[in-house]
Amino acid sequence: MKFRCKKTENCFAGARTYEYELPVTGQELAGRLAGWEVKENHRFRRPVFSARKDGVEIKGILAAQVVKVNYTEENWEREKKGLERWLEETEV
Repeated sequence: MKFRCKKTENCFAGARTYEYELPVTGQELAGRLAGWEVKENHRFRRPVFSARKDGVEIKGILAAQVVKVNYTEENWEREKKGLERWLEETEV
C-alpha cells in the first residue's frame, strides 16, 4: 500500500514518533496486524485503537486514515524500515 510519512513532535525526550497517512482506515489496518497486541476503545466519541509489538506502538482513530507510530529509541531506524517495508508489501 502507498503511504505518506512525516516526523511528529512528542513531549518525551528521545521519542521517535512518525505520522502515517494510509489508504485504509485504522480499523482496516488493525485487522491486518497479525501477531500484534491490538486493543480498541469505543468509549470515545471517535473510537480509537492501539497496537503493540516488540516495543513499537501504533495508535489511531478507527475511522481515520492517519496513524501515529512510536518506535523505540534504541532500534527506531530498523523498526521504521521494517514497518514501512511491510506497509509497502501489504495489498489494499
